[in-house]
Amino acid sequence: MKISSHIKKALYFAAEKHNGQCRKIGNKLPYIIHPVEVAFGVSRYTDDEEIIAAALLHDVLEDCPDVSKEFLRKEFSDRIAKLVDEVTIDGNYSIWKEKMDACLEKTKKASKDALIIFAVDKISNMQDYFCSLEKNDPVVKNFGGTPDQFRWYYSEIENILISILGKHALVQEYIRIWKLYKNNKTRV
Repeated sequence: MKISSHIKKALYFAAEKHNGQCRKIGNKLPYIIHPVEVAFGVSRYTDDEEIIAAALLHDVLEDCPDVSKEFLRKEFSDRIAKLVDEVTIDGNYSIWKEKMDACLEKTKKASKDALIIFAVDKISNMQDYFCSLEKNDPVVKNFGGTPDQFRWYYSEIENILISILGKHALVQEYIRIWKLYKNNKTRV
């Protein structure tokens, strides 16, 4: 991945906004590792700098209350702000299933460029969740849903990706990784 000034600006901004945040997986990993992982994953499927920059910023609207879509539009571009918004779950949900239903409905309407970010993000989250589950790590409770609910959720994502992106290489990668986890009945 070529690190352009656009991507570098997004990286620095995301690092600043996620400063002090940690991943749910319990090992106190700085949160910024996740957006960087997603951006690297996205760069395997596109060299479009705005999509990669949006991947770095994909959680700022959801996790950083002082960041707005309008701010992203002014600081970056209309397209980057739109892509980040397309992968952001709006609203505060106290019930895990309601949040996931809202996410799935929004995803069905997302652009193909946003779906690239979304799919790589979900691969990262899926791996974190099921690896924690397999290790019987109590941190798995931080994720909210039950193992069966997560299996349902990731299966629904698979269906959406297939219906919109078809045989795209990223869909094939999602299916390959999902197969590693979906039949594992490990429980905490």
